[in-house]
Amino acid sequence: MSVAQCRYSKCVIENRQRTDPAPETFRILGSEPSRAPDTGSPAIRRLAALLILVAGAAIPAWIAAVPTFHPQTRNIHIEAYRYGFSPSRIHANRGDRLRLTFSTRDTGQSFFFQDYDLHVSITPGNRQVSVQRLSRPDDPPVPMDVVEIVAGLPGWQGRLISKSQFRNHTYNGPLHGTERGELIVAPNFLLYGGLGFLAAIPLAGLALARRSSTGSSVRVNLFRLFPWLKRVVKSPSFQLNLALPMLAVFWFVILAGLFGTKVSGRNAGPMIVWVVWLSALILVLVPIGGRIWCTVCPLPTLGEWLQRRRLARNPNESEGRSPRRFLGVPLIWPSWLNNAWPRVLLFLLLGTFSTTLVAVPAATSWMLIGLVLMAVATSVFPEQRLFCRHLCPINSYISLYSTTGRLMVRPVSTQTCSACEEHFCLTGSAKGWGCPYGLCVGEIDRNNDCGACMECVKTCAYDNVAVFWRNTGWDREPGSSSEAWQAIVMFALACLYCFINLGPWDKIRDWIDIVDKQNWRTFSVYALAVWVGCLGVLPLLWYLLTRAGIALGRSSLAAGVQFRATAAALIPLGLGCWIAFALATVLSMVTFVLQSMSDPFNWGWDLFGRAGSLWHIYWSPAIPWLQVACVLGGAAWSIRALYRCWLECAPDPRRAVLGSLPLGSFLWAASAGMVWFFAG
Repeated sequence: MSVAQCRYSKCVIENRQRTDPAPETFRILGSEPSRAPDTGSPAIRRLAALLILVAGAAIPAWIAAVPTFHPQTRNIHIEAYRYGFSPSRIHANRGDRLRLTFSTRDTGQSFFFQDYDLHVSITPGNRQVSVQRLSRPDDPPVPMDVVEIVAGLPGWQGRLISKSQFRNHTYNGPLHGTERGELIVAPNFLLYGGLGFLAAIPLAGLALARRSSTGSSVRVNLFRLFPWLKRVVKSPSFQLNLALPMLAVFWFVILAGLFGTKVSGRNAGPMIVWVVWLSALILVLVPIGGRIWCTVCPLPTLGEWLQRRRLARNPNESEGRSPRRFLGVPLIWPSWLNNAWPRVLLFLLLGTFSTTLVAVPAATSWMLIGLVLMAVATSVFPEQRLFCRHLCPINSYISLYSTTGRLMVRPVSTQTCSACEEHFCLTGSAKGWGCPYGLCVGEIDRNNDCGACMECVKTCAYDNVAVFWRNTGWDREPGSSSEAWQAIVMFALACLYCFINLGPWDKIRDWIDIVDKQNWRTFSVYALAVWVGCLGVLPLLWYLLTRAGIALGRSSLAAGVQFRATAAALIPLGLGCWIAFALATVLSMVTFVLQSMSDPFNWGWDLFGRAGSLWHIYWSPAIPWLQVACVLGGAAWSIRALYRCWLECAPDPRRAVLGSLPLGSFLWAASAGMVWFFAG
């Protein structure tokens, strides 16, 4: 039997095990399980659920506004210092007159308060500060001893804004940009309304629980809708034409990080990677495009060229050759690494040092160089894209959350694939390479594994592969225990990134500051806590809650099987937290992106006329509302997925509710914590 045939047999066996599991382990989280039709009107149930959600949000918000507070005059002294403020959180009632005085603990600092049109410059040893209105940047600064503001923004829209952040606009060192504090104004409609809405989500779900939905999600063949797209994708150099511009940007980022300014906020390298690319990945590419980034990713390009000796066309791929050898030893990828664990651990490692990677431009460049070297090193193996499949830390995020993506590569007809004997999608042909991910198109049933390289579109002898758009639904449960841990780790890191980078707690950032303050001892404690929490405490808690659900629901399911299945419920909430994080990042850093792109190497250029532009946070008052909406949407989706997971194996809805109660309580508590964090 040839290597191609062996690979095909292995692919069929593995995918059949995944797509045809035993009845007690089968889950379809994107579609409603088959139940007896409900005699109630779906429209009435939807209306009842809507009324529950509206009442859940409106009643707590109204109760929060019932107490009346007489405006007071309060004297507040704010001390600014490197990477923080004291106090970092100020609570006030609407209408309070706040008399602010300032001092600095070390060097010159500033108090940037965009929502209140205020920029205060603070100098050491001087009680007077220089005050400017951001709306009038050309006016000369006014010296003041006391700066007065009225808590609460004017107008009916201002009554909806209860949380505003103030920043330090004076460069303090490598971690500049993390200095922030918060003004929380009561009544906090967003906080109480958000928590009330969250409390109403399970009740609304119960109102819809009996509604039957026998239809499946509709998918649209984009090749049939846009014939020109098919011609473009089938071009021999399709992927190369997309990867080359990305490769140029990739090397530009590396050069900017190594030779540009050491100030991260003014260096085009970190700004492109951690603001533009990361935000686009989280906000658009993965939720809409699934794994579309893998189509254009430049990281494996060099390794693929060394492995294939060509990039654009494959005249005759020699399948069936013996494995490559190094010093006489056959190169075979270890089976114990053939899972998600390597990439999850690498992502966790990068996440542990994320502050350093962002604060030091050269660290970003060396990280990218290291990833390329890993891709080149794995290209000595005969299997294609081992780096992408098992080692790429970016794939840890993309493969997990691509389950929610709208775009997908699928066969047009599964019957045609079943009757196919050539299997060019796997082995390759004169028109293209075999699938670098080792997949048979007819067996693909989820986005996690397919890298959307489009080689199967070129090689299929029956023109049976297309790119589809699905309007509803998402993919199946995690395919292995390692993917269940992947969902847990990604959720934990999403929350951690928000707390560290968006919160007012400068003490936490001091503990992990190994760039400026060299706090290696406290950083080691922090790193240990992150790894133990992500790989030990949180998975153990999820497992124990799963066992509690099995006991409450009086189910005969194996705890390990249900642990893996229910871990998928963390995907929507985790994605909501990641989107909330990316929204705050991109809206506050757009100005710095434009500045750095206008002068990428800090050589005095002004390519786009924005090198000297003033810092401005876009939609600043709306950011907390957008973040809370992301958390609430993710929570609703997660609780719904969890319930359906239990309903698939429970004899009745009541037992499904009881089974999902422990894990649902955890999801609700985690969501409430994130709502409190974002809303104040």
